[in-house]
Amino acid sequence: MTTHHRTSILVLAALCAPLTLAACALDPGPEGDVETRGQKPPKFRTGTENLHLEETVRFNNANPAADLARGQAVFGLADDGVSEDPSEALFSGVSFVYGGPVPSNGRTCFTCHRGPDQQFGLPTPPLSDTIPLTDTLFTGIDADAGGDPDALHNLDQLGLVKYRVNRFNPTRGDDDPYRQVFGWRKSIPLVNVGFAHGFLTDGRGRVMFETARGAFFAHTQESDNRFDDLIAARRSDFDDMEAFLFGLVSDPALLALKDPNDPNYEALVDDPYLTVDMMVGDPSKELQKARKRGKKLFDKNCFGACHNTPQLFNNLANVEATGNGDRPQDYVPHAPAVGRMFNVGVAERNAHGLRFTRHLGGGAFAPIVVPLANEDGSTHHHEVTFDIGLAASTGRTEDIGRFKVPQLRDLANNAPYFHDNSAATLEEVVEYFSSCEYNDSKDGQEYPIHLSPSEQADLVEFLKIL
Repeated sequence: MTTHHRTSILVLAALCAPLTLAACALDPGPEGDVETRGQKPPKFRTGTENLHLEETVRFNNANPAADLARGQAVFGLADDGVSEDPSEALFSGVSFVYGGPVPSNGRTCFTCHRGPDQQFGLPTPPLSDTIPLTDTLFTGIDADAGGDPDALHNLDQLGLVKYRVNRFNPTRGDDDPYRQVFGWRKSIPLVNVGFAHGFLTDGRGRVMFETARGAFFAHTQESDNRFDDLIAARRSDFDDMEAFLFGLVSDPALLALKDPNDPNYEALVDDPYLTVDMMVGDPSKELQKARKRGKKLFDKNCFGACHNTPQLFNNLANVEATGNGDRPQDYVPHAPAVGRMFNVGVAERNAHGLRFTRHLGGGAFAPIVVPLANEDGSTHHHEVTFDIGLAASTGRTEDIGRFKVPQLRDLANNAPYFHDNSAATLEEVVEYFSSCEYNDSKDGQEYPIHLSPSEQADLVEFLKIL
C-alpha cells in the first residue's frame, strides 16, 4: 500500500471533551422517548467570548504550492508511511535568538503522534507495553515536564503530557503564576485535524504554523528559550507539514467541505450525516433499529449545541483566520481567537487525582494562584487544583475548565477519551454525560440532558459507526 493510501484512509476521533448528554435534576421520563427538537436553535452563552463567532462551514486550507512528501519527512514519518524517520525532522542549529546552538533531544512530531497504526496519536496506556523506555518519548520527557516527579507515571500509565502553556512568553518571569500553570493532557490524534477550529485541546492554535512552532519549541529541547529565527529559516517546511497533516483524513469525501466550489460541498453541508454509513458491518435488524434510535438521540442531544459541524461532528462556531492567524482588521482586540469552547466538568472531576501544584524540588510543592479577570472587570485569584483549560492562556475566569469540542469521526478506534484520558470506553463516556458531574458543570447546566440506560446503549451503537 502506498504512503498516500496509508495516510488518507486512517481512522480517528479525539474525544477529549464534550458530547453533552445528561442531567441530575431531570426526571428520567418514559423509556425510549427520543423525540427530536428538529431545527429549534440551541441556546448559547452570550458573554464576550462569543463576539464575532459565526456558524459557518469553513476551514483553513494548505498552501497549494506545498510539498506533501517533504511535509511527511519534516513530520518524521518514513517513506513506508508507518515507521519513524528523524533524518529531516529534527529542529537543531544555530539561533541568534536562542543564543547559540539549539540542542535536539531526538524527538520528532512522530514521537507523540505514532503514525497510522495509532491514528497519529499515542497507543493505549501503559505506553511502555508497546514503546520501550529507551524511546525519545521517555528519554526526552524533561522537555515537557521540566523535572516534574509525576511526569513519567502520568505519561506511561495515563498517556498524559505536561503542558506549560505560557513557558515561552518572554514577558513573564519564572515566578509568574502564568509561567507556572500547567495541564496534564493527552497527545491528540491528528487524523481530520485539518477540520479543527483550534488545533490544540484547549482551543489554542489558530493556524497550523503557530501550533507546530509551539510544538517544536516545547517538545524538542529542555530550555524555555525561543528560536524563532531557526523556525523562520525553515518556514517552507511548515507549509509542507501543514499540507501533509491536512491530508490525513478518515474519509477522502470529507475534503469537499474545504472548498465551497466543490460539487459535493452543498450536499455535505445540507445533510450532516451523509457520509455516515448506517449499514456498515451488515448489522442485524435489531442493531439497525438501535443505530437509528441512537442517531435520533444524537441529533436531539448532541448535534445542535456542541457537535454541529456536518460530517465531522465538532463545534461549528468559528472566527475566520487570515494569513497566519491574523484577524480581519475590523475585529476588536478581544475577539475570540478560534471558536466556542465548553466546560463539561471533566477537568473539575480530575478522575485520575492529578497534582497541579508547583514542584519546588526536593519533594516540596507550592500552590499556584493565578489572577483571572471576571466579566465585570474585577479580579479573581484562583488556586489551581485541576486543569483550568483555556483560562491558563486567556486569563479569564469564564474560561476555567473550557476545552474544544473534538470531532467524532471513527471515535470507536480512539480510546481512551477526554482531554485527560479518563474514560476508557464509549460506554463510560455516555455514562459520564448522564451523571451529576456533567449536569452540574457550567455547560451541563446550559444543556441538561437525561438518557435512560437503554437510550445510552442506543447512542453508543450510533457513536461506534461514526
